[in-house]
Amino acid sequence: MQIDISGRIDGTAEVHRMMVLLLEHGGVVTDDYTTHPWTLPEILSGAVIDGLRFFDFRGYHELSREHGRS
Repeated sequence: MQIDISGRIDGTAEVHRMMVLLLEHGGVVTDDYTTHPWTLPEILSGAVIDGLRFFDFRGYHELSREHGRS
């Protein structure tokens, strides 16, 4: 399943609620900001992988600015 989410507004809480429903019986999910396959416990705990949390668009853009990427 692929879900496209606009980056115009912060939908982090809504995305997390959706992931709870989709992953409640197992599985993983990926986002556009890391290559890590996220588990529900990682998402709920706020785990940081490669400097980012799941669906961490703000952190991604901050890291990009720090590294001179646009």
